[in-house]
Amino acid sequence: MMKERISRILANIPEVSDWNLKLKKTRTSELFYVGKKLETNRAADTETGELTIYVDKDDQRGASSFSVAAYMTDDELKEKIEENIYAAGFAMNPWYDLPRPANAVIPKSGSNIRGMSLKDAAEQVSDAVFAADHYQDGYLSATEIFITETSLEVVNSRGVDVSAVTYGGMVELIPSWEKDGEEVEIYHMLRFESIDPADITRQVDEQLMLAKARYEAKPLSEVIDMKNAPKVIIQDEEAGELFEYFASDLTYRQKYEKSNKFELGDDVQGENVTGTRLNLTMMPYVKNAFSSAFFDGDGVILRETPLVRDGIAVGRYGSYKYGYYLGEKDPAGAVPVLTAEPGTKPFAEMAKEPYLRCVTFSGIQMEPNSGFYGGEVRLGFYFDGEKEIPVTGFSISGDMNVSRGTMVYSADTVTTRFYSGPKYLEIRDMKLA
Repeated sequence: MMKERISRILANIPEVSDWNLKLKKTRTSELFYVGKKLETNRAADTETGELTIYVDKDDQRGASSFSVAAYMTDDELKEKIEENIYAAGFAMNPWYDLPRPANAVIPKSGSNIRGMSLKDAAEQVSDAVFAADHYQDGYLSATEIFITETSLEVVNSRGVDVSAVTYGGMVELIPSWEKDGEEVEIYHMLRFESIDPADITRQVDEQLMLAKARYEAKPLSEVIDMKNAPKVIIQDEEAGELFEYFASDLTYRQKYEKSNKFELGDDVQGENVTGTRLNLTMMPYVKNAFSSAFFDGDGVILRETPLVRDGIAVGRYGSYKYGYYLGEKDPAGAVPVLTAEPGTKPFAEMAKEPYLRCVTFSGIQMEPNSGFYGGEVRLGFYFDGEKEIPVTGFSISGDMNVSRGTMVYSADTVTTRFYSGPKYLEIRDMKLA
């Protein structure tokens, strides 16, 4: 096995003080459609490895990472290691330790794909996807389905040896709406850990309806006075992006590099909070959060890590290296899923007055130091008090120094690839352009 070979080779290279090896094996079943016609049906097996070597000099430690593969000979591996010993000498940092083995049990995946053949799982997803493709003017112009089994192992020179097998699916969609000689296409990527056919059909149908809305959308400036913005509602993954403003600041690295805004004990929402009180937690696993992981790339077994309670910063998280620098006895590791406690206001309550609901962005931007955030909105809905009107051709901008204390979180929830929490954020102090 590769890990035994690499361990044996490294044991005879005294210049390497420590090492970390990540091995990943992936099996996939892949279906590619043009329209409803299956063009390609294939299976793939891949195996990748990444070795990081650490070189010590005085009270400094240098590191260098590189790819390794099972087909490489011992001589080829030795040559690679020697090259990277040299490279590590040019990347010296204050010395830091590596994780030791933890007395913890890594749970098995709860995905319902486990125990199924990947081919059968892919076909089940295909049936669910195309169950939504029944409109006269709307259709899926291209669809790609991937069902994956991933075996990940992390081993290091200090005795860590952790492994897990995870499952997941990904569907890339190009929903289209064509009428009167005009066509609109949008793009969407659907990710899931377990297969829920009804939910997959619902999500695909929702995307087809968004393609229809994009076809019908009017420039926002033709619908409202741009200088008198209604309240803005941000939803789904972009809601998670705004909560990242707090989570990214409460990392070991931000604190070590003295670029953090918040100290433990600070009220991260500022003074005179009128919106929902914030509760944030980093979680290793949330059902259907595609980024879930039981351990990180350093082999740290991950755990639930509170960051904010009732608006007060109570914890940090991040890589073992920066946790070590801060003197953390048991660094939390790179916990992958951000969770936010929902509010008490359902969307039905938010919808009792005019709003601008932003659904599809070209990409929301956040500037952590200034607090500026915003982005171009490709599709939104303006609610005039009676009906929603699809709109496009505008951008939004705001200041988190203000919004952090005034945002209202919905009772409705959503889970995306990296975030689980309120589906809608109501913000009253944004500008339109």
